[in-house]
Amino acid sequence: MRVSSEAIHLVAALNRNEVEIQVGLQCAPLLTGIKVSNLLGVDSQHRDTVIRLFCTTGISCRLLCECSERVTFFLFRREKLEAYLRCPEVMALMKAFGYSGVGLVDILSKVAERYSGYMKCREPFPHEIGLLLGYPAADVAGFILNGGKDFLYSGYWKVYENLEERLEIFEGYDQAKEQVVRMIAAGADVHKILKFHRTPSHKHQIAV
Repeated sequence: MRVSSEAIHLVAALNRNEVEIQVGLQCAPLLTGIKVSNLLGVDSQHRDTVIRLFCTTGISCRLLCECSERVTFFLFRREKLEAYLRCPEVMALMKAFGYSGVGLVDILSKVAERYSGYMKCREPFPHEIGLLLGYPAADVAGFILNGGKDFLYSGYWKVYENLEERLEIFEGYDQAKEQVVRMIAAGADVHKILKFHRTPSHKHQIAV
């Protein structure tokens, strides 16, 4: 995490066993509204807590996998994610992954099945997750084509095109982490962080 030394000290002082602190540390760009989605991994004992945490927010929650006493959630802003998936280059790559003409609910069900299979060593990694996380289609395609090698830069994902633009995005993510860490250290919870960033607070259906 590329943040200031002060923020690093603040992180070290936090109780990382607390669910909301885990959410803040793993999902800061999503909470601040500059990212459409995030993966969140927590201990299985916190499964229901995470679901309750987001049930009255503008962030939707989908359980991807539960194995080895850990659960992985896919957290996302539904309208923004659906808009991103309608981008022509994204649609073309999703079609190549086998997701032609299906809605978000069906996409997430299939991704959850593939991701769970991957985590249990039964299937290859589902690269479509990169698109669901808002990664540029060119970088997802470049990763596959090059087998994860020969990239221009490795940050929040491996970059294969438009490095300057991607570095600006990464800097924004770093700034989001810095801000969220400071807010958590000052006593803010997830709902307060979302409210501060003016996230719509209408209720979303939780798919588990």
